[in-house]
Amino acid sequence: MPMLNVRTDPFEFRPGKTHRELAQDIEVHVNRMANGRIRDLRVDYTEDRILLQGRSRTYHAKQIAQQAVLDLTDGHPLLANQIVVS
Repeated sequence: MPMLNVRTDPFEFRPGKTHRELAQDIEVHVNRMANGRIRDLRVDYTEDRILLQGRSRTYHAKQIAQQAVLDLTDGHPLLANQIVVS
């Protein structure tokens, strides 16, 4: 059975959005996908990288956050996941 990739977020890489707006869109999506399991989540977005920072109790939540970004950005070339698991 084929899987459908349906995106319900208003996230777009369009020229009118600033890097901060894109970072906020990513942050909202990660929070939604991880169900708030990432504390102190911060996303920094630049042309060449996306940086995830925050804290999580499990590696699974960290993985969910990373996968949410990859799905949303269609595999951004450089994603740095600095979420601390403690």
